[in-house]
Amino acid sequence: MTPLPTPAEAPALIEQVARSHAALEAQLAGVTQRQVDAPSPLPGWDRAHVVAHLARQADSTTRMAEGARTRTPAVRYPGGASGRAADIESSALQPVGALVNDLVAADARCLAAVRAVDPEGWAYALDWDGHLRPATRLLLTRWREVEIHRVDLGLGFTPDDWSDEFVSFVLPGELRRLPKRAPDVEVPPGLDERQTLAWLVGRGRPGLPALPPWP
Repeated sequence: MTPLPTPAEAPALIEQVARSHAALEAQLAGVTQRQVDAPSPLPGWDRAHVVAHLARQADSTTRMAEGARTRTPAVRYPGGASGRAADIESSALQPVGALVNDLVAADARCLAAVRAVDPEGWAYALDWDGHLRPATRLLLTRWREVEIHRVDLGLGFTPDDWSDEFVSFVLPGELRRLPKRAPDVEVPPGLDERQTLAWLVGRGRPGLPALPPWP
């Protein structure tokens, strides 16, 4: 398993999440219905689905952070995978203004929830698909989700725009996972760190070695 952030790293990660939220919302400012109805690179999803996913994933983070704050079990997605999929489909049907406002409100709830967790709460173990993991996983997951799906929106943001902080924090863990994901595949030569991370998370340029789907 990739090492997770420590409780001491939580405050800095919260601020990274806040910056990513602000950048995502700026990216969507002025987006049109025609733009959100256009296909995304993700199979079966248009851009509205990407935005809806980010809103519902923010709500998942909020629920789990509340569990960490109160030291009680929490459910990531009520109804499991099917409930998650249904919520995304329903949210994606909203008109563009309501869709973006939904995301902005979900982002705000998410930040309020993670900022309410005390230092000891970040060490509290939460259930992730049957495995107990420290609550700090919430912050890494949210940061990754926003930054990676900003690329999928296809609105001018690419892996080359990822911050140094994001790449340096996420890339080592993805490299450690590579031998298990694809035992016979090595990092192609000539890639810089951003290009390498993009390839590892399934957003690499054409012609690079295929990898199993990024979870």
